[in-house]
Amino acid sequence: MPRLLVVDDDAAALALRKLILEREGYQVAAAADPANARVLFAETQPEIVILDLRLPEAADGLALIRDFRAVLPAVRIIVLSGWPLDLEGTPEAAMVDQILTKPIRTVALLSALANA
Repeated sequence: MPRLLVVDDDAAALALRKLILEREGYQVAAAADPANARVLFAETQPEIVILDLRLPEAADGLALIRDFRAVLPAVRIIVLSGWPLDLEGTPEAAMVDQILTKPIRTVALLSALANA
C-alpha cells in the first residue's frame, strides 16, 4: 500500500481519516498545519498527499501544493475542499491529481486513492 500524508487543520477530521486509512492498510502520516506537513513530507516522502486546501487559508494549501511538487514531482496530490473555486484558475490547479468537494464520503476518498 502507498505511503500517505494527510493534512487537515480540523483535528477530528484528521484523526478520523487517519484511522480509516490505516484500517484500509495504508501507512499514514498526519499533519494539522503547514509547518508540520512540510516536516512529515520530507521525513516520509509519501506517494500520495491528501490535502485540505484551507489551512486555515487557501493560500496555505496552495503553497503546500507548490512545495510538494518541487520536492517530489511524481507525488500524487488529492485536494479536499469545501470551496473548490479557491483552486480554480490558479497555477496549482494543474499540479493536483484530483479535487474532492467536502463533505467527502469515505467511499469517494477510497476510490480516489485507488485511482491515484
